[in-house]
Amino acid sequence: MRAVYQLIGRVLHSPVSVLVTGETGTGKELVARAIHDCGSRRSKAFVAQNCASLPEHLLESELFGYRKGAFTGADRDRTGLLDAADGGTLFLDEIGDMPLLLQAKLLRVLQEGEVRPLGSSETHKIDVRIVAATHRDLRTQVEDGQFREDLFYRLSNFPIALPPLRERDEDILRLARHFADKACAFLQRDLCRWSDTTLELLAGYAFPGNVRELKSLVERAVLLCEGGELLPEHFDLRVEADPERGLNLRERMERVERSLLMDCLRKNRGNQSQAARELGLPRRTLLYRMERLNISPADL
Repeated sequence: MRAVYQLIGRVLHSPVSVLVTGETGTGKELVARAIHDCGSRRSKAFVAQNCASLPEHLLESELFGYRKGAFTGADRDRTGLLDAADGGTLFLDEIGDMPLLLQAKLLRVLQEGEVRPLGSSETHKIDVRIVAATHRDLRTQVEDGQFREDLFYRLSNFPIALPPLRERDEDILRLARHFADKACAFLQRDLCRWSDTTLELLAGYAFPGNVRELKSLVERAVLLCEGGELLPEHFDLRVEADPERGLNLRERMERVERSLLMDCLRKNRGNQSQAARELGLPRRTLLYRMERLNISPADL
C-alpha cells in the first residue's frame, strides 16, 4: 500500500480527475475521502453517489438537479450533487454502471466545467473535482461499447489501483487493530486485547470481501467480546459452513437488502409510501429496488 499512499500524496493539490480501481470492498471511497480531506479542497463539500444504486432518470436528476416543472412531481427547484460539490469533490462510485447517456453529459461537465439542470435552458459554471471508482474493467467495457472511450481517458488522468486485502498481508492485522480500537471507543469500552491464535487466524484468511469484510468481522467480534480479549470464537470464519459461500459480496449484500425491505414492507402492511418514509427513500426509488430485487406483494 506504500505505493498507493505515494500516489495519493502526489494528487492532493492537483485538480485532475482520479480513477480508483479495485475489487469490491478494497476501500475505494476511503481513498477518495483521503484525497479530499488532505487536499486543497478540504474546506468544501465531499459528496458521494453510487452510480449503480439508481435508475438512469433518477441518477440524472440527482447529479444535475432540476427546475420546477421539469417532469411530473418536480414541484420545486432542486440542487444537484454536482452543484452541491462545487469547490469540493464529487465521488462517483461504480462509474462503470453509469448509463451511456449520462456518460456523455458527465464528459461535458469535465470538458467545459458547465452544468445544465433538467428543465433549464441555461448552463452555469462549476468547479468540482471528480474522483470515480469501479470494480469493473473499464478498458474491456470500452471495447464492448459499454463505456465511452473519451470519458475513460478523461477520468483516468490519474489512476490508482487498490490491491485486494489478500495481497496486503501487512495491512490485515494493522487494520484489524484499528477497527477494533474504533469500535471500543464507540462503545466506550477499554481497548480489547488480541490472542495470538486470533491474530494467526486473521492472517491466514483470504478475506473475499476485502477491507469491508474485515471491518464487519472485527466490529461483530468486539460486540461479542466480554472478557476483554478477542478470541477465535468471536470471529465467524468457519467459511466451509457458510451457506452463502458460493455467492459474491454483491449477491450477499442484495440478500441483506431484500430482507430489510421485506421486513419494512411487512411492518407497514405493504404500504409502500409508509415504508419509503421509514427507510428515508423516495417512493419511486423503493419501487425500483423492489423490482430489481424481485419483491412482489405475494412475498409479503
